[in-house]
Amino acid sequence: MKITKRQLKRIIKEEKAKILRESMEELPPPGAGRKSGVSTDATILVDDYIQGAVFDGLEEMGVTAEQANEIIRQLYNRPDVVIAACVNGLYDYKEKLGITGKPKPRNT
Repeated sequence: MKITKRQLKRIIKEEKAKILRESMEELPPPGAGRKSGVSTDATILVDDYIQGAVFDGLEEMGVTAEQANEIIRQLYNRPDVVIAACVNGLYDYKEKLGITGKPKPRNT
């Protein structure tokens, strides 16, 4: 069975997130000298899934290296735009949950 480079990257990201979650379960409960699990979930979200979504989106759009550099230049000094996009995506997700009642993972 062959898998694509994209599929392999997604599998690696999912396994990394799983390992991080499992390692957090072994730590003392929140308030016992560490931050709450929300910050860990947010880190996993940013480090793995948002980065992967940006990569996948740019790849699907066929963005060239030159175009990617221009996007970086435009967003580098505009963290407010990036934060707003992430927050809006989270609100959209919460709204979807309110309509459907439960999350439905995408098929990979």
